[in-house]
Amino acid sequence: MSRSPEQLLDDLETRILAIRVAERLMHQAENDGDLDLAATSFDAVLYVLVILGEIIRNLPARVRDSEPSLPWEAMIGMRNVVAHEYFRINSTIVTRTLDSPLEALMAAIPRMRNVL
Repeated sequence: MSRSPEQLLDDLETRILAIRVAERLMHQAENDGDLDLAATSFDAVLYVLVILGEIIRNLPARVRDSEPSLPWEAMIGMRNVVAHEYFRINSTIVTRTLDSPLEALMAAIPRMRNVL
């Protein structure tokens, strides 16, 4: 069952918020020395990255094209690595992905809604 572009953007926003929660839990667990919770939270982050990549892959080209500064192919590529090449996952790269790239993506959602 496919989703409308509006639903995909809603999903994108929801998943970005979810990844923020998982990231916060991960950092809190690291600070508390709870390595099991930190690892589980990191796994949650990875799972949400897979979902984000799927959402992005399914966005219509006109929506993605409206935000040419976003690294669309890199985001889809991250999903592919996490889903299919887990042995290549680099936690430093994943952590960097959680900062400004996701902030830029979240900021672009209202603008992408205007394209619909």
